[in-house]
Amino acid sequence: MKAAVLGHPIDHSLSPAIHQAAIAALNLDMTYEAFDVDIDGLASFIGELNEDWVGLSLTMPLKTEILALVPHMDAVVELTQSANTLYRDISGEWALTNTDVFGLSESIRMSGVPSSPSVGILGSGATARSAVVAAVELGASRLVLAARNVRASQEIVRMSSALGVDLEIVNYDSMDLTECGLVISTLPGATAMNYTPSLTVDADAALLDVSYSLWPSALAQWWPNSHVISGKEMLLWQATKQWHLFTGTQAPVASMREAIGLPA
Repeated sequence: MKAAVLGHPIDHSLSPAIHQAAIAALNLDMTYEAFDVDIDGLASFIGELNEDWVGLSLTMPLKTEILALVPHMDAVVELTQSANTLYRDISGEWALTNTDVFGLSESIRMSGVPSSPSVGILGSGATARSAVVAAVELGASRLVLAARNVRASQEIVRMSSALGVDLEIVNYDSMDLTECGLVISTLPGATAMNYTPSLTVDADAALLDVSYSLWPSALAQWWPNSHVISGKEMLLWQATKQWHLFTGTQAPVASMREAIGLPA
């Protein structure tokens, strides 16, 4: 069996460490590698996959581009217009799903952070769209979106309407998230810190920062309390769902956690 993560750039990805740890723990005859593939190279890479391949993890900038290449997708992909997983369905055909939603919601659940009726989201890209669905799954009825990309924001307006939740969009110049018990940042670490002078949060609010390349992130260090969830948790839990889709086996979570330095 073969699987891999694709993206550009890809050197920072922890996906190989997570999945290779699972392979070793279960002693499977399987490989999982990382390939630097940009938008222009995606179609040819997909076209060359043979029967040895069981799936792909997809990271930026491929989560939207893949939709034009694979017609079979689930309802979450259709809603978010974002897919991070290519896998073989029960008929053996390639299909798309979005395990980022599960990764976000499960990392919040497992952290013990209580559900909040109002959730703040920083950013408006593919991961932000997944965060919208995760927040609603966790019981949010109101979202506050801090965004500067008007076009991308309109996608979240569409999603929020479809999900039946209230949405307020605030500008990065004045981000008042004081009514939000949970804030999910989908911004790169350095970008997030550029806007903290304009960010106002409740002293007891929790933070999930999906940026994990340098942890604790600058935003996590700035946060007014210790209710902070690392993006590594999201990465772990989305990978456990990918693993099951790729192999049909239950993910060895403890081994996968250890591989990326998360506490047991």
